Amino acid sequence: MKIRLTYLAILLLMMSFQAAGQMAAMKETFSRYMFDQVHIVGKTNVNDFHMEYRESDFCIVPGDFGKGNSMIEIEIPADQIEADSKIMLKDFLKLINADKYPTITIEIDSDEITFEKAGESDLKNIGISMNGITKQFRSQTYSDACFGNQWCLTGKLKIKLTDFNIQPPNKFLGLVKVRDEIFINFRILFS
Repeated sequence: MKIRLTYLAILLLMMSFQAAGQMAAMKETFSRYMFDQVHIVGKTNVNDFHMEYRESDFCIVPGDFGKGNSMIEIEIPADQIEADSKIMLKDFLKLINADKYPTITIEIDSDEITFEKAGESDLKNIGISMNGITKQFRSQTYSDACFGNQWCLTGKLKIKLTDFNIQPPNKFLGLVKVRDEIFINFRILFS
């Protein structure tokens, strides 16, 4: 009998810690966001190329966020993208006409951003603007509590260059061919 009571007490204690953790993981409102990381991966018939962009400061969530047609908009200055190959970066910036369209924009409607429970995976509508063209994509996203009281929304998009009127280029007399698909992985922090 004493062993059963001890076991029951331990079980109740563990359940209370789990419930407290779940409550701490729930987030109903937030006031700031930061585009923590975007990673762009493309492929050629020879190798892969990688580019990255990170913000270092939080932005204030718009006052009308969550009311009607509000959204968060993240602008990526093309000249602040970093790459493992400077030649590939230069070619990419030329490809997306960065001199004429100096930003890549990612837009997410406020209705798409919910943090009802930790570890939630969902499909979300995300807008991408590049080369003067805006397209909507469905992205598999994952939201979870992270970094103390912050929430992370991570996702992955597969886009085609031809969706933005960009023809995948060939280099070195056609020996190196850029593939049409590009993958964009992103993480947005909310607090």
